Formats: sequence, C-alpha cells, structure tokens
Amino acid sequence: MSVPDAIVAQPVTPENFAPYGRVYDLMGDADAAVIWTAGDGWNDGFTRTPLIAGAGHLGITRGGGAPWSCAAMERHPGTEEAIFCAAEPVILAVAPASEASAPHRDDIKAFVIAPGQAVVMHRNVWHDACRGLSGPAPYYWMAVCGLGESPWVPVEGGPRQIQAAQGQRG
Repeated sequence: MSVPDAIVAQPVTPENFAPYGRVYDLMGDADAAVIWTAGDGWNDGFTRTPLIAGAGHLGITRGGGAPWSCAAMERHPGTEEAIFCAAEPVILAVAPASEASAPHRDDIKAFVIAPGQAVVMHRNVWHDACRGLSGPAPYYWMAVCGLGESPWVPVEGGPRQIQAAQGQRG
C-alpha cells in the first residue's frame, strides 16, 4: 500500500547515485572499476582501488524492514562510508552532503542495494540506517571509526516515509 508523500526506493545505479557517491557491481562483468578473475568452478571480482579512503573498519548493522519513517539522519565529515548487504537487498535513504545542521525531508532519496553491489557515500552525505527491502536484514558497512561523534539529528521538516516499489521484493 502506497503512502501519500512517501519516497519509493529505486534500484541503485552509478548514474542515479552519483550525487551521493560511487556504486560497484561485483556480480556483473561490466563494471570497469572491478577486476575480474576466474578459476576451476569459481569466479570473483574485487575493486580496482581501495573501497574507501583510509584504513576502514568493518561493521554490521541489523536493520528492520521497509517501510519505515525516516526521522533522523547522520553524516561523517571525516570518512567515506561503504554499504553492502549480506544476503538480502537493503534500502539506503540519503540526502545530499551539506554544511546544514540537518537534512531536509524534501531532499531525501532512497536506493535499493542488491546482493553483490556496494555503494560508497561521499563524506558529509546524510544517511539513515538501512532497512531490509522485504523485512529485517543485516548489512555490512566500512568506514574509518574513532573520528569523533556522528550525531543523529532530526530530519528538518519532519519524518519522511520510505518504502519499496509496488511488487519490489528481494
């Protein structure tokens, strides 16, 4: 069921995510930013350059499921942050990097990250914790930790409902 004024998450692509960061597709063979190798019964890909600037820490977040009310966001001025899902697609809500004290609800966009994809957010991009596309889902993140507080702040203008597209499932 669609909620009026809700943001519908779109599949992430390098083009639609460009204002917020980079996208890597480690499942397809067409991403020039990925080096591909193969052996007897296996193939793999890895990023041509390090995923983030700096010696990042690996973390995992256990997110709830969509839909949800995006009421608060954080940003990281001292580090990029990479997001990649464990086994189920997740939705990432973002707002443009800014020097403002809070993101505005009208600037929020939402993207579906599928297994095998990774996104790397630019420094200062506002973001919420990811949620599973069709239910609770864990996801991994990589960022340089210990750079001070990353306070969560209320979204200016009030919360914004985030949801998957009709029929969109993991």
